[in-house]
Amino acid sequence: MKVYLQRPNPLTGVVLYYSLQIQRDLLGRWHVIREWGRSGSPGTLRHTPYDAYELAIEAMLALESELLDKGYQAMMREGMSPAMAGLLNQGA
Repeated sequence: MKVYLQRPNPLTGVVLYYSLQIQRDLLGRWHVIREWGRSGSPGTLRHTPYDAYELAIEAMLALESELLDKGYQAMMREGMSPAMAGLLNQGA
């Protein structure tokens, strides 16, 4: 599951981005992978491991909600069920 968010600054022309995704490692743990920065430059990358897929999803959705509250806009979502996307849209 992935989501890509952006927050443009119309005064400076700078576009900030935030990418969130969930991936499973070879040991069976789930990771929320976050990357953020300015468009056109290398970003910062962080991995946070979780023992259960449900915990990783909860963490990712909480991060996305926090970013939406800060003015980021979801530009792309991938691998999300229609029901889960509907829950996100109701909260926005």
